[in-house]
Amino acid sequence: MQANRSYCIVPDNFYPVRSFQKYVSEGVVCKYSRGDTIVLPGESIEKVIYVHSGKVSLYFLEEKKEKLMYYARRHCVINRLFAFEMAALSHIVAEEDSEVCFFSERQLFEIFKQDEEAHREFLKNFTSKCGFFMNVSKEMDIYSPTSRVLRFIDELCTTQGKLVNYGYEIDLKLTQKTISEITGVHPVTVCKILGWLKEEGVLRKTSKKILIYDLPKLKKLINHSINC
Repeated sequence: MQANRSYCIVPDNFYPVRSFQKYVSEGVVCKYSRGDTIVLPGESIEKVIYVHSGKVSLYFLEEKKEKLMYYARRHCVINRLFAFEMAALSHIVAEEDSEVCFFSERQLFEIFKQDEEAHREFLKNFTSKCGFFMNVSKEMDIYSPTSRVLRFIDELCTTQGKLVNYGYEIDLKLTQKTISEITGVHPVTVCKILGWLKEEGVLRKTSKKILIYDLPKLKKLINHSINC
């Protein structure tokens, strides 16, 4: 259960569709350099995008600003098979040098016919995305900005934290901007909260890790922020 929960915490760790690896030769494979646009906002491609290697990001265009929706790493899929309005406003970009494979609807259904595991993994990937965005919606509706950041860190510790001699270590590269985009909290507020937690001796965030020194105090602060 814990391993499955981790797929709904950070939007670049959705359930991998490893079975598609066997069918890459049947699709159209393209290589992109870091920063290249894969799909422009408003562009209709009617394809499923499978990340063969690298890292791809999907942004949503809203009021002339782009908001990160999620990252897609190796074995992740981005469904642009159907041209819904929301999909038409998405911008897909290579965050790293990447190789992606485009599958048409016919190719996708042929894969599903002959490979039940591929179908199952595809559904799990889709379901994990739904779970992530449902959780984000709930957090935004119920909890304050401070609570959302504290709860996010606590959930990361529960699902990905490693017990070390000083407390817990979350070996995950997360920028303050990414935490802001995941929690819906302004970047300046995220910076202030992390600074406050450091002063309180609860945790310290580095460029590659989050070091938690006092997990009981973190949980106490969560309860206090919820009840305030």
